[in-house]
Parts: sequence; C-alpha cells; structure tokens
Amino acid sequence: MGCPETGIAIDVNGDPRPEGAGYDIGAFELQTTTPFTPTATVFLPLVTATATPSLVTSGHITYRLGNRLYRLAAWEGATPEDVSAALDTLSAGTGDEWLNISPDGAWLLTSTDRFDLECAGWACLALVKSDFSGYETVRVDGVPLHPPGFSTVASGGALIVYPDDNGPHTRDLWVIRRDGSAWGTPMLLTGDSSYDYNEQPALAADGSIVVFDCSPVPYGQEGTAICKVNTDSSNFHVVLASTYMGGSIQNALRHPDYAPDGSIVFESDWGGERIWRLAVGATTAQPVNADLTNDNSPCVLPDGRVVSLWLNRPGSNGEHEIKVMAADGSSYIMVLTGQDVLDIGIGCGE
Repeated sequence: MGCPETGIAIDVNGDPRPEGAGYDIGAFELQTTTPFTPTATVFLPLVTATATPSLVTSGHITYRLGNRLYRLAAWEGATPEDVSAALDTLSAGTGDEWLNISPDGAWLLTSTDRFDLECAGWACLALVKSDFSGYETVRVDGVPLHPPGFSTVASGGALIVYPDDNGPHTRDLWVIRRDGSAWGTPMLLTGDSSYDYNEQPALAADGSIVVFDCSPVPYGQEGTAICKVNTDSSNFHVVLASTYMGGSIQNALRHPDYAPDGSIVFESDWGGERIWRLAVGATTAQPVNADLTNDNSPCVLPDGRVVSLWLNRPGSNGEHEIKVMAADGSSYIMVLTGQDVLDIGIGCGE
C-alpha cells in the first residue's frame, strides 16, 4: 500500500485516487469499478448506390424465330414458349408468319395457314386466346382477311388494326370492331395520309389511337416517318418526319409504340440506330440510352420497360437478340441471346 499523500486526487491516467480502502503504490491507482465509457455515435460517409432491382415478373414478348412463333416472359431466365407447338394442338399448319399480343395479354393475333381451308397457301388473320382455349379466323362478311404485314389487337380482343392493299394508297391501315359474334365493316384509317405506305401499327393502351410507320417507299427503307390517327379515322397527322433534327431524307424512323405515359418510343438511325422517345407535347425526341447503338424495332411493356432487338451486345455474333431496358434507359437485361429473331415486328403485352 502506498502512503496517504494528500492533495493528489487523481493518478496519471486521470482515475480517482484513492480507490477503495487506501492509496495504491506507484503512479497508478487500481480501479475496482469499471469506468464509464460513453457510447460513441458513428457517422459513416453517405454512399449513393444503385439499388438492386426487384425481380419483375410481369409482361410478355412475342416474336418469330426461324419458322416458329414464340412467347417469352420479360425477365431474366425465362424459358421461351413455343406458340407454334401450342397451335399444333389446335390445328395443323406450316405457315405462321408473325405474332402479336394484346396489351392486356389476353389475346394473340397472328397470320397463319391454320384453322381454315381457305387459308391453305395464303395465310389468314387469326385471333387466339392466350391460354389457347379458343381461336377464330378473322372474317369480314364471311371472307377471311389476308393482311400483308404486322397487325395489332386491342385489349379485350374486340378491335384490330391491320394493313391492306385495297385502299387509295399502295398500303393502308384499316380497323375492324367486333359486332356481337362477327366482325363489322372495315374502316379506312389512312385515307388522309400523304404517304404511299402506311404499316406497322401499334395501339395506345385504350385503343383510341394508332401510331405507325408512314413512308413513300416499302417497309424498312429510308425516308420512313411516324404518323398517328384516331381509330375512328379522325385527326390524322405526321408525328415526326425523317428530315427531323437536320437530317436528310436518308434518315428513317420506324416501329413506333406507345408507352404508358403517352410518349412514343421508336427506332431511328440518327447517328446510328438507337431507341428514341418523344414525350407528350414535345417536338424534340431524346434517345432512351444514347450508348446503346444498333438497337431496333422497339415495343413497350405495360409497366413502361422498353423491349428491342439489339445487335451490339458485347460478345454477340450480331444476332437480333431481345433486350429489355428500363423506361429511362438506366439499365437493361438480356432475355434472349444467341438467337437471331426475325425483324418483322415484336409484340409487348401483360
């Protein structure tokens, strides 16, 4: 024990002295109680991170690969569904030309030689329930329709827009509506068009407007613009012309589709093929993601994600692979790789 030196109240560590019954020897006082240590508040630097997106389990894409039709769920790891094989269980056929899906996902629209003897050797427009529980050859006044290109069906399956070559232009768009158990008289939609080719239609979510390719030349060539018209045939006008943004007639705008917010998403070859968006009320379009080039033929899922056929995936062999991009272009996933999808039109629905 140390001496009871007075006037020294703490040791060299700052601990109280004396502790216990008497003073300890040396410079350090033995502490018999645990000194209080305040709980520290730890401030970490603020980190801005990109959140891992939740797994999206809605939306489907339709397309043609080789001579087969497919439907594919719009998330990574989904297995393509062979729609042609499912149609085989309903009726034999060898000529499935293209496949589209209604926005509500309840209907499939196709051009096929199935279901009807009058379609043998000349594919007819056919409407199929998405669960394959029913189907019909689309007839007007008892005659099947033979559209020369991609067509579209509205949610509910009671309105179809299709191209035909029997109008005032080389190719026009027509609309038919279901009238009870039959389809009503076709109505010409593109009578006011100044373009000779009007094709590749896509409907707004409520079926009230159709947006489409309009061009002085056949599908896929340069000079294609974007037009739209109400499905009652009113208010036709050109949305964007191919000379837009100082380009020349060599530019082309193709494959427009409506997004849920009313904007129009389309493909253009301004400075390389990219996917663009024209916002509601805007006169200037913006690329969805300017870094993704050689990006083609978009359609828009009901949740706003943009589907396209992309040829520039690193490591690919230049196939038209299926990419699903966030609505703002900030991220994307590949849902079909190593396959060359036929670039005649892909469909997006629930």
